Amino acid sequence: MSPRTKIESKLYLALLGFFIDKPGYGYELYKYISSETSFFKIWYLKQSQFYAFLERLFHEGFLSQNLIEGDQYPDRKLFTITEAGIHQLESWIITPVKHGREMRQEFIAKLFIAQNTYKDKIMLLVDNQMSVCHQWLKEQDIFLNDEKDHFQILLIDYRKKQIQAMVEWLKQINF
Repeated sequence: MSPRTKIESKLYLALLGFFIDKPGYGYELYKYISSETSFFKIWYLKQSQFYAFLERLFHEGFLSQNLIEGDQYPDRKLFTITEAGIHQLESWIITPVKHGREMRQEFIAKLFIAQNTYKDKIMLLVDNQMSVCHQWLKEQDIFLNDEKDHFQILLIDYRKKQIQAMVEWLKQINF
């Protein structure tokens, strides 16, 4: 068993950003996301996963759905973001990720959605994340001061360099 605790990913909340401008059908949205945006370079989703996340967002009250009867095609669900969904998305966008391993997907997904829908919140997200990264660096310094084992010192140094690279990358973000 891994010593790490499982992190409940909130990455699926990024899908709410695609409903800000207009309602959408699952299939058309999946097709759009997978072929006409660079979102899939951040997070590759199988179609079945995508539909499961839409249902989850619906059950959590972040999306509403209307069944649209089709004459020449099966009935389809039209999804619309709710007020609760808008508030959840806005909160998610400005909340920094809590672990470095979430930077690669969740943080970049936040940037992707924010640059399209909440440009005014991008720098708040970056500033919030920068503060968290600086806290991570302080924690690594504490670990380093207490460590005597050479291999552990190497690992902590490696981790510090990763975090420092994140900080430098964050400094380059300017929208």
